[in-house]
Amino acid sequence: MSTVLSPSQWTVAEARSLTSRLRHTAVAGPEYDALELFGALTDYLDELYGGAGFDRLLPEPERTALAGRIRAARGHGVPMDLSTTEGESRLDQPVNAAVTLAEGRVLAAELAAQSDWQGELGRCLQALYTYLDQLYGGPGAFTELLTPDEVTEVAAG
Repeated sequence: MSTVLSPSQWTVAEARSLTSRLRHTAVAGPEYDALELFGALTDYLDELYGGAGFDRLLPEPERTALAGRIRAARGHGVPMDLSTTEGESRLDQPVNAAVTLAEGRVLAAELAAQSDWQGELGRCLQALYTYLDQLYGGPGAFTELLTPDEVTEVAAG
């Protein structure tokens, strides 16, 4: 079982604690957007974990089992309709008020190139995207949030 959000040096618990505290320091700009995105993605993983709370990266075979439930909820491998009921692209679906999933990947890469806590935050976000990609089926596969009903189905496991 791993708790480090590699390539960052922070563990899941450290990252969650630090980002929560940093939200009161960085109140605007890309850093704030990244902190909000990190919180939204970890909250999403909390839901997918079925209420157990996202405090670690799942080891095999638990990761494979969760990935299977996610693929099943997404439509048994059928290519997804990337539009929502409102007609917007799910890829452009906001994770929070300021950042979409697609924009979040770019933001993570930009921050990861920096030093200090901004770089660690960027690397943590990259680790979350990589982890979610694995759960969704491979590199670049995390392009949409599951619907609330799909999240419930996955979490019920």
